[in-house]
Amino acid sequence: MIKKRIKKIGDLIFLISVRQIWKLLCNIYNIIEQPFLALKKLIIKDKDKSQIFLLGLMAIMPAIFYVSARIVWDNYKYGFVPASVGKVFLVISIIEVVVFGYLGFWVWKIFKNK
Repeated sequence: MIKKRIKKIGDLIFLISVRQIWKLLCNIYNIIEQPFLALKKLIIKDKDKSQIFLLGLMAIMPAIFYVSARIVWDNYKYGFVPASVGKVFLVISIIEVVVFGYLGFWVWKIFKNK
């Protein structure tokens, strides 16, 4: 009885995950190809908060990955995290500014034309 419920829950989690990943990949492709229409559909028509959250998370993942890897490596190598973060952090910051600038510009255009 419990095994069947656990299996059903596992199947539902798998199906929901596949659906969300597929929609995320479609949204990323559409944002690259036609950002105004994709974001307008996502923000105004669908109001799919999970996809908006996932897109935001995908935009910030390079910084999260770098900071966590930096903390782990510095603790392993030096035993503490040095105050300086190096040139890689500057590159990651520039990538983040470009990505958020791109998304912010198109969101601004959507709300301006609304």
